[in-house]
Amino acid sequence: MSVTVQLKEMSLSLNDVEILKPISATLQSGRLHAITGPNGAGKSSFLKCLLGLMPHKGQIKRHWPDKNRGVAYVPQQLAFEPSLPITIEEYLTTTLTSKALFFKRVSSVRSQVEVLLERVGLEGKEHLRLGQLSGGERQRLMFAQALGQKRHLWCVDEPMTGLDVTAQALITQELLSLRAQGVTLLVVHHDPDWVSDYADEVWSINGGLVGHQVNLHAMGTMRLKTPKVMNRNQEVVA
Repeated sequence: MSVTVQLKEMSLSLNDVEILKPISATLQSGRLHAITGPNGAGKSSFLKCLLGLMPHKGQIKRHWPDKNRGVAYVPQQLAFEPSLPITIEEYLTTTLTSKALFFKRVSSVRSQVEVLLERVGLEGKEHLRLGQLSGGERQRLMFAQALGQKRHLWCVDEPMTGLDVTAQALITQELLSLRAQGVTLLVVHHDPDWVSDYADEVWSINGGLVGHQVNLHAMGTMRLKTPKVMNRNQEVVA
């Protein structure tokens, strides 16, 4: 069920300023790819190009295992309007069902919401409004939303931002569990110890791709499951 991502001369310029020099690379399926580099190096822009959120040049090819071609995206920060009268439970419910908020929530969806909140350490907080959440709680809510989407490809931008040690451990375990299921993970991360312990491959970005390393330690000792062989269906993002 894994996704391979191939980049061919992918570059980014905004207002005639070069943000990313042309990058050609293959991000192998079923691996945890850490995207590293100094602040302002273009790591978040790199992810947004892969997501089609920025006007890049070159090509991005995704080799999908089946018809589930969505990408789970967890941004570094997401601001909520403080006066927005929507609770955590209502927000997650809208991502799991097409029914409007005023419809009665079926027990199956409510159970899904409870499980997702427990997985990210937000159990018992389903009644909180979005505007009441701390930065770390917002981050965990975005992660819970992504978990509910059940995607084969994840783009995660600084997942530990604002999280305490307990929450960091929960999110790390969820990322490792996803990798064990064959999910392809692209994770922007600034902690070299975390990267060394858990990343299968390390991509260094600084205005372009300046380094790549296969982490044999992580692949040999942290691998929970060998990813399945994918089908060769392709999607091209121009």
